[in-house]
Amino acid sequence: MTSYAELNRQRRRARSLYLELRSLDLSLAVRPDCQDLRGYRVEVQGLRSLSPRHADRVQQRVEEYAPGLARILDGASRWVPELRAIR
Repeated sequence: MTSYAELNRQRRRARSLYLELRSLDLSLAVRPDCQDLRGYRVEVQGLRSLSPRHADRVQQRVEEYAPGLARILDGASRWVPELRAIR
């Protein structure tokens, strides 16, 4: 079981990753995915504007912080006012 401190750390990292991706002009979306154990996947659009190496690194980070990013994208951003301002 994940501790509250770990969940909080994941949320903060996901928030900073979200801000970084938006500054790169990339868009994110949560899509249902029956093949994934989580039941969803976070898609990144606009990766072709990055170098292949940078795009791979971004994709790895998105996979690592998918739960936190999904919460941000699904409306949990009410706790994070600067995300609403960016949208």
